[in-house]
Amino acid sequence: MSNSDLHGLERQEKIAQLLEERGKLTVVEISHAFDISEATARRDLAALAERNLIRRVHGGAMRAQQVATSEAPIMQRLEERAEIKRQIGQAAARFIQNGETVLLIGGSTGAAVARELGNHTNLTLITDSVIVANELIRQGAHKVIMLGGTIDVDEFAVRGTLARLFLSEFQVDKVVLGVKAISPQRGLSTESAEEAELFRGCIQAGHYIILVTDSSKFSQSALVRIAPVDILDAVVTDSKIDPETVEALQERGVFVEIVPAGD
Repeated sequence: MSNSDLHGLERQEKIAQLLEERGKLTVVEISHAFDISEATARRDLAALAERNLIRRVHGGAMRAQQVATSEAPIMQRLEERAEIKRQIGQAAARFIQNGETVLLIGGSTGAAVARELGNHTNLTLITDSVIVANELIRQGAHKVIMLGGTIDVDEFAVRGTLARLFLSEFQVDKVVLGVKAISPQRGLSTESAEEAELFRGCIQAGHYIILVTDSSKFSQSALVRIAPVDILDAVVTDSKIDPETVEALQERGVFVEIVPAGD
């Protein structure tokens, strides 16, 4: 690859990042921002569109990521992609060692992780989720700490300032969480500022951060940004994840564990 080719690829990456930040750019704006001709800007956009990194529109381009819509209540999501979530739960459980303190944030995939911890011993598990807490209590093998706060009836999980204050007192070995949406460029995001605040508190409490999510949550963005992907140590997901997304995560120092997606 020539130096000029490399320079063009670097510029295209920066164009894609700028589109992630702004949502939409015209050819003229790209030409001015990168001091290139409009013809070169169009060629760069064509190359990015061919890689499905952006979406071409008349006179310019938009980011490829779709804004995530509201999720169904958790009791419904527990039944969705159940086998994939079970395998993700098994893989995530292998990251956890006996005797560790773990912050396990709820959601349907978090519940799948909880179900795989029955053979572990001497864990201390902190959770925001009534569903996760019930599963861990049923196992009868671990110390379980429930965060305080107001119950979100759709998620069966605590939210609010009290939960965030609880989190500020903890330091844990590992954090296992799932988020609404994740993009290597835009980072982790969720639907509300309140939920984003809770996730940031979880991240600050942990030494090793594991994201558990099925592949449908990638290449999306939700309303409120939580943090860049660089804060993650590992991601556990399924094999339908786009290879370019895997590469982008790995380039940012994130270990990616992939389980089979099935049919």
